[in-house]
Amino acid sequence: MCAAGCGRGPEAGRLDDDAVLSEKELRLALVCYGGVSLAVYMHGVTKEILKLARASKAYHGIPEVDERQGLGFADTVRGADEHDSEAVYFEILQTIGRRLDLRVVVDIVAGASAGGINGVILARALAHDLSIEGLREVWLHQADVAELLAPERKASRWSKWFMKPLLWGYSWMGMRELRADVEMRGKLSMFLRSRWFRPPFSGRGLALTLLNGIGAMPAMAGPTSSLLPLGQRLELFVTVTDFFGYLRNIRIHDPPVVREREHRHVLRFAYCRWPNGDLVTDFDDENVPALAFASRATSSFPGAFPPAQIAEMQRVLDENGHGWARREEFLARNFAHYRDAGADPLLTSFLDGSVLNNKPLAEAIQAIRDRPAFRQVDRRIVYVDPDPMGPPPPASGQRPGFFRTLKGALSDIPRQEPIYDDLIWVAGFNQRVRRASAMVEATRERVLGLVAELAPDAFTGPLSPERVSAWRETAVAYAAREAGFVHAGYLGLRRLSVLGATAELLGRLAGREPDMDGGLLHAMQHWGRLAADDDSDGRSHAAPETGDLLRRFDVDFRRRRVRFVIRALNLLYGRLGSAGLAGLSSRDLDRVKARLYAQLDAMRTADARALGRAREDARLMRLAEADFAAAWAAADADPDALLAAHGELMDAAMASLAEALDLASTDLETDVLISEISATELSDTARQELLTAYIGFAFWDVITFPLANWRDLGEFDEIRVDRISPDDAVAIRSGGAKAVLKGIEFGHFGAFFSRAHRENDYLWGRLQGAERLIDLLFDAARLEGAEAELDVRALKKRAFQIVLAAERRHLDTAAGLIDELEREVAAI
Repeated sequence: MCAAGCGRGPEAGRLDDDAVLSEKELRLALVCYGGVSLAVYMHGVTKEILKLARASKAYHGIPEVDERQGLGFADTVRGADEHDSEAVYFEILQTIGRRLDLRVVVDIVAGASAGGINGVILARALAHDLSIEGLREVWLHQADVAELLAPERKASRWSKWFMKPLLWGYSWMGMRELRADVEMRGKLSMFLRSRWFRPPFSGRGLALTLLNGIGAMPAMAGPTSSLLPLGQRLELFVTVTDFFGYLRNIRIHDPPVVREREHRHVLRFAYCRWPNGDLVTDFDDENVPALAFASRATSSFPGAFPPAQIAEMQRVLDENGHGWARREEFLARNFAHYRDAGADPLLTSFLDGSVLNNKPLAEAIQAIRDRPAFRQVDRRIVYVDPDPMGPPPPASGQRPGFFRTLKGALSDIPRQEPIYDDLIWVAGFNQRVRRASAMVEATRERVLGLVAELAPDAFTGPLSPERVSAWRETAVAYAAREAGFVHAGYLGLRRLSVLGATAELLGRLAGREPDMDGGLLHAMQHWGRLAADDDSDGRSHAAPETGDLLRRFDVDFRRRRVRFVIRALNLLYGRLGSAGLAGLSSRDLDRVKARLYAQLDAMRTADARALGRAREDARLMRLAEADFAAAWAAADADPDALLAAHGELMDAAMASLAEALDLASTDLETDVLISEISATELSDTARQELLTAYIGFAFWDVITFPLANWRDLGEFDEIRVDRISPDDAVAIRSGGAKAVLKGIEFGHFGAFFSRAHRENDYLWGRLQGAERLIDLLFDAARLEGAEAELDVRALKKRAFQIVLAAERRHLDTAAGLIDELEREVAAI
């Protein structure tokens, strides 16, 4: 169905014949806060985000640009598919598409508590293009106190009968809404009279509901369909709290190692279909039990639900005839550091993720690093905060009371931990990006001249891989000579980066997290330090000198170089049609970049191959063993003595690893690719830009790498932060959460007591989600000067009308609210 507002006039689809489309990818990293029963509101918001991603895929699934302007969203889907607001997002992309080809991709999702459940559902739907329409009724029916209460906890007719008159009196004296809502009054009475001093809600019941709901998400298209572009990685982070915690080693000065208890934990899931056809997914049917456990654990609100346990999920699966085929893989991937600490995740208990990490922006920020871009990127962190904190009450000079102090210390204050530090990091990151970009642009003409001097006929003469390789190596030597003492510091940073990456790889060999206790890193750094020692005569072993070390092990340098070339090509999209680029189209650039991304994919495959070969090497496995790292991390370790004892082993193992990595072949493959592209697929100007970036990268890396904190500048684009909340969506009503949401009552538990409350919050989630996403699309277009034809107010009004019409038949108690909202929307 295509609701009202899908029609377009005869001129709507016409492209300006002289217009040259630039291309941009709007990448969203979504962060969903906790909020107890406000999970229903967040379900409405995340549904709109899914619909936007689906509209973008449908729009870009039309191969011909002109044809995109003549179709509607309804023309791109099967007749039986249910859709509504997708039509508006599709129309916006069409309108923007006359000037800017904008692709929307959600590639990172992080959530805590109620936001964690919604994050799991959204990420699974994005990964495999699944429908979440059936989950509307799960939220509206199952998120009810009568369904959540454990059967043995429910009050009978005469349980705590003395509470009834108290509740009745309270409703008349204090809360008019409680007095008017018979369902809410009855269910609140049952809840308060139920058995206490044990969690009233059923953990196993919640686990089964989540298992069935997450499992019952039908595919919208074929079995290989996804809302992620080919080669693009989706990551999901779900926070939980380990009640017992586990010990982690931390290196300090004196004593060298201390042990601290860690309670915060993050469960990680990923998806990617690589260009060569390989599929990596943690969101398929076999992983539904793991996703359900993550949802159950992150939402185990203390006191309301019993703590979650892996054994509980296994019992639920066994009782209902389900298997968990990939359980060991899930445990190995998410709890490797438990094994290193001597802890067993099967024996621990997990509380709500919002206890210690209610606002997981840090996880989203970390994932943004090292993300390559297929087009120019507009990177956004979008966080959903259903009930933003207002200003604190003024200090009265009086001490808070006993219970208020306990509640604040144990619940309120930890859950409201500010995101100030995370946003300050984003600001610092953006500053580094601007600084690095400015340095690249400031030195561009100079590097162009140097490349022309070193490779005088590179831009016009015949090319061969051997010539490209010779020019590249000449540029490296020239950069070292011209940079002077600065180059020594640059090489030192690269050496440290390589040794750190090697320590991480050795940890992966042993199935551990990155080397947090510092043992392997300590060993690698002492081994690598030998490369900087002048007096190496007489040693029975010796690490390779710095240049050799980087040639044999610096995989990241090769990746940075290819991504830098891609960045140079990205800048050409905005110049298409100009002098020197005539005849070159965005599709030509896409084809070239696809080949470069295939090369990055080949590097990834080579990494995996090398890791597989390394597992067969006894020397490398010995190096990766925990007791080897423990020896180096021990308080009384003498590095020189340990190196004397293990140096020959390290030399031989590292030589084997270098052979497995075979970076010389990687360099040759890339040289071949660059020579082929430059000779056959680009105009002279584009060829000059590509070769300048590739050959001249040695000059630019000396400048930018020390600024990049080793791996920060993967996308080389700034990060913008946007919020979705009732405070920001004011097109229909202003006043924030208090003016529109019912779930904020009873400490955010209010929607559990009334279906009418849940329908209200779900509907507002959809409306406000649609409003803020339209704002986001408009802003992305505005940054490129493509917003002029968008009537934002009319688009929002049409989206609201479509959502209200679509939801009317599903929301049994909201007819009056929908009538009221339709009148308010008509007045916009």
